Amino acid sequence: MRPCPTHARPRAPERPPAPPGTPAPRRRAPGALALLALVAAAGGALAAAACAPDAPPPGPPSSAASAQADAPPGDAGAPEAEPPDVDPPADGRPVVSSVQRPDARDVPQRACSFTLPVCVHAPADVPGAAVLEALAHLEAAMRAYDALGLPRPLPDGERGGDPSYDLYLEHGPRRGPLRVGHDMRALGERFDAASAFAVATAPAPGRGGCAGASDAAYALGHAVAMRLDAGAEEGALATAASYLAAVAAPCPAEELAAVDAFQRAPERALTGAALGALDGALLFPWYLDDAYGTGTPAQIAMSLLAIAAQPTPAGAARFRGEPDVFDALRESLRARGKNLGDLLLDFAVARAFLGSRSDGAHLSDAARFGDFGRVRFEWSLPFTTLPRRVAPLRPIEPTGATYLWLDLSAEGATGALDLAAAEITFVADWELPALFRWAIVKVDRQGAEAGRVEVAGIFGSSRAQRTVVGLDGLAGLLIVGVNAGSMIRNRPFDPDDAPFMPHGYAVWLSR
Repeated sequence: MRPCPTHARPRAPERPPAPPGTPAPRRRAPGALALLALVAAAGGALAAAACAPDAPPPGPPSSAASAQADAPPGDAGAPEAEPPDVDPPADGRPVVSSVQRPDARDVPQRACSFTLPVCVHAPADVPGAAVLEALAHLEAAMRAYDALGLPRPLPDGERGGDPSYDLYLEHGPRRGPLRVGHDMRALGERFDAASAFAVATAPAPGRGGCAGASDAAYALGHAVAMRLDAGAEEGALATAASYLAAVAAPCPAEELAAVDAFQRAPERALTGAALGALDGALLFPWYLDDAYGTGTPAQIAMSLLAIAAQPTPAGAARFRGEPDVFDALRESLRARGKNLGDLLLDFAVARAFLGSRSDGAHLSDAARFGDFGRVRFEWSLPFTTLPRRVAPLRPIEPTGATYLWLDLSAEGATGALDLAAAEITFVADWELPALFRWAIVKVDRQGAEAGRVEVAGIFGSSRAQRTVVGLDGLAGLLIVGVNAGSMIRNRPFDPDDAPFMPHGYAVWLSR
């Protein structure tokens, strides 16, 4: 993992030796960054949480760390080696937004809340009812985020007439994509922060359904994320805004379409969301809340943004891209004795039990997506057709997943006696330098998970093998694979490396 850049302080002059009997100064505890990440990931205060710039980097993991750890254990008996070259911080998104605020002369109508810092601007011929409806949506979204304890958007000075958050309406033949933009990086802030705004198509009054409320919540969620880390990668901002919108202004029509598109392409990276539209990648922060949260939505996703925040040098054309949200997530998981591959595999399994396949044990309220939430399986293989060797339709991007189904039902098996004594041998081969993780999930006849066998990838190897027994009473085996990134230890997954190189695999199943 690329280290969290630190900010060098001016060296203090040497102090004279302390007189005898003076207690020694207290040293700063190592691993402060990991502790900060752990507190935030557990749902702690968002506070100014950022990557503790003056904290020393965490020490190397112990020699008991597994082969899947994100960093190799140190060799205490080896002579001290020269430190490896450290990559300079990666460049992130442009500091100057590609979306610009409309000219004030083009949007003469302006309506602002009496109680909250939000305003709506519109051309003169947009009906006043549409302006007031958009303002009401903004107010509702801000009240929802206040209730969650999230910070409000950064004030924008006088750019929209006053420091309030601004939503601009424009004409269009029909509802178009939301365009979110940001102003220049705010001065005087310790970490990257910027005020934000959005441009949306003006709906016909009373005919926007829940889409207008979802757009307003998305726009405001993007502004909240820009206050926490203006330099975050686009995928992280889009995912956070989508999740916040789903929490503050649920809109089934929008969410079903987004989740359906996400589940139809599980091989895509989790960071591929584009700003401006609700994206099904909102399932990832949703899962983080379910698995590691304390009950308050969005705390983990927003805390990770705050932890990853860094200052960009003045005059830079692009934000500093390191550390990123996945760096913060890795540190948080390390403090819990897990790594990113473990989390990605657990999430991939949870995706398989979404919608009409939900068993009620993986994601809360997951059944509401119905058939739109069903993840796409690469293959569905009857037990009687084994042995089989199969490959996916498309290669798998880093953090992407793949799914195979081995049917053990009466239609796919030759009889109960066969299953009682049967063994299934699973062998997977994949392309280097990817590191795949696998799970073989036993699914009972009620569609619930009855057990799981995890097959860990080993650094330096492109093959995994396992034999599974105890098949009696099962409907099938769900085989889940996830591309956990590169097996090169000092090149962990980085969302700024997009577009990603996908990798293929082949699975052999025999009985």
